[in-house]
Amino acid sequence: MENLLNKRKCILESALELINEQGFHGSPISKVAKNAGVAAGSIYTYFESKEELILGIYEYVSENIKTYVSEKDDETLDFKSRFFNYWKNYTRFFEQNPAQHGFYDQFLNSPFNSESSQQFPNVWHEWSYGFFQSGIDQDAIKNMNPTILAILVNSNINSVVKIKNNFKAKLARNKVDLEEISKLIWEGIKS
Repeated sequence: MENLLNKRKCILESALELINEQGFHGSPISKVAKNAGVAAGSIYTYFESKEELILGIYEYVSENIKTYVSEKDDETLDFKSRFFNYWKNYTRFFEQNPAQHGFYDQFLNSPFNSESSQQFPNVWHEWSYGFFQSGIDQDAIKNMNPTILAILVNSNINSVVKIKNNFKAKLARNKVDLEEISKLIWEGIKS
C-alpha cells in the first residue's frame, strides 16, 4: 500500500513541476509519465483523465498548504499574533515551494477551477475559514463572512509572493518592504 502511495505522490510531484514549467497544455500525460519515470498507463491507475490528475494536484497542494500553516498556528497566542504568523507562514510556504505556488496560482485562474470542481471539499479553504472565524469569535477582527476575510488575506499573500519573485532586485533597490501590506490588511480587519 505504501508503495502505491509513494508512486501516486511521485506522479503528483512530477506533474506539479512540469505544469509549473510548461503550463497545463504543455504537460500531456505522456510527458508527466516520462518525467515521473513511470508508464503512461500507471498514471491512469490513479487518475482517470488529465483533468482528474490536475484536480488531484490541486487537492494535494491545498493539503500541503493547510498542513504547513496549521501546524505552525499557536492557538494560545492572541489573534493578532496568530494573524501575522499565518501571513508569515503562508508566504513562507509559497516561497519555499515555488512549483506549488505557480501551480496554485495557475489553477485558480484556469478553466479547471470550475463550478463543479468548487463543489468538492477543500481542506485548506475549510481550515482558513475556521481560522478567521476564530478571530471573529474572539472579537479580534470584524464580524464579516470568514470567506471574505480569507479571500482578502490569501489573495494578497499570493500577490506579495508573485511580486517578490518578479521584482526582487527592484524592491531591494527601492527599499520596498512588502510586509507593510500585512500591517495594512490587519488595520483593515481588526475590531
